[in-house]
Amino acid sequence: MATIVPEVRSFFHAKINAIIPPPVAPAVVLTVPDVDTEDEVGALRPSPGTIEHAEGQSFVLHYKDADGNISTRSVSVWAIRHTGAGIPVLVARCYLRKATRYFRVDRIEAVADFDGVVIEPTSKFLADTFGVRWPPSGPELAATAEFQVRWSRLRKICRENGAALLTAVGLADGELVPDEVGAILDFVAKCCGRVSFDCGQRENDRLRLYIRRLRPTPELIDRAVDHMAQSDPATVVETLSACVRVMEADGHIHPAERKMLDAFSQAMTGLPLQYP
Repeated sequence: MATIVPEVRSFFHAKINAIIPPPVAPAVVLTVPDVDTEDEVGALRPSPGTIEHAEGQSFVLHYKDADGNISTRSVSVWAIRHTGAGIPVLVARCYLRKATRYFRVDRIEAVADFDGVVIEPTSKFLADTFGVRWPPSGPELAATAEFQVRWSRLRKICRENGAALLTAVGLADGELVPDEVGAILDFVAKCCGRVSFDCGQRENDRLRLYIRRLRPTPELIDRAVDHMAQSDPATVVETLSACVRVMEADGHIHPAERKMLDAFSQAMTGLPLQYP
C-alpha cells in the first residue's frame, strides 16, 4: 500500500483530532444532552440504493434522541445504514462528543451549514445530499432511485480520479475557497467527459456541496493515494496537475500545500513533484 509521508499523515491526524468546524453563527449553539444515550438501532445493515460511504459530509444537526433529549451537534457523516425497520441512519463523527454516533433521519428536526444557515426543508436536504427520501412515497422513491444511480456513478468517477486528494490540497492551508472548489469541479467535469458521462445541473449543484463538505481523513487520503499509485501514468500526471491548479487557484502558494503535493507525487511516482 502506498502511504503518504508521516509528516503529512500527522498534519491530517492533528486536524481531525482537534478539528473545530468553521464558526457557527451565534444563533446556533452547539449542545449535547446530559445523558447521551445512543439510539437502539439494532443490527445496522448495508442498504441497496443508498450511499454506503458519505465521505465526511459535514454540517450541524438539531436532533431529538430516543429519550426525547434535544441536542445541536456539528457532525461529519461517513456512512448511511438502515435499521431493521428500514429507517435510514447517519453514521457520523460528533465533534462535541468526539465519538461516532448514530442519527436516525426520522429524529432530525433541522439541518444547518456551519455558517448557521438553516437548510429547508430537511427532507430535500436528505434527498439532495445522501439520496435518502424520508418520509418515503412511491413516485418520489422512483425518481430518487434513478438519480441515486447517476450520483453513485459520479462519486465513483471522483474516487477513481483522486478528487479527494484535490480537496485535501485545497484544505491544507485551513480553508477551501470558492476558486479552489471551482478548480476541483473543472477537473471532475473533464473526467466525466472522458467516460461520456453527462453531468446535469442537479448533479453539478450536489457535487459542489459534496466537495465543500468533504473533510478528508488520513485513511481516506491513503486509500486515494494507493488507488492512484496503481493507475496508468497519464491518469497520475493529470491528477497531480489538477492538484497544482487547485494549489494555485487562490493566488497564494502555501508551504503546506507544496509539501502535500510533494508527498502525493512521491507516493504515486517515487519522485517529489519539485514545484518551482
